[in-house]
Amino acid sequence: MAATILVVDDDDPVRVMLARLLRTHGYTVLQAAHANEARAILAEQPVDLVVSDIVMPGESGIELRRAMLEQFPELPFILISGYSAEGPAEFAARTPHTVFVQKPFAAEQFLALVETTLGAGR
Repeated sequence: MAATILVVDDDDPVRVMLARLLRTHGYTVLQAAHANEARAILAEQPVDLVVSDIVMPGESGIELRRAMLEQFPELPFILISGYSAEGPAEFAARTPHTVFVQKPFAAEQFLALVETTLGAGR
């Protein structure tokens, strides 16, 4: 059975591109444009992985991750950002089941990270 991945990004073209890439590699993909939409989806449907942008209007990807740790402590997260990597990378390094990747990244690199992250959570 294919893993279900929730992609959270306020940038529509980026979110759609990531969703398309994941779908073409056999994953079931859900999409959210912001953290509140992601919370609603997670409340209704189990997912195997969340891929979230960090910088979004309202609640950031890091804030979403912190909140989801309480509800879903084993749920793996991949945090992505095009901004400075130092803070997010440090946060991911000390947060269970959390990985950070800097934009831009190659499709192959991203897919390998998804596979590794899903494998670590199973």
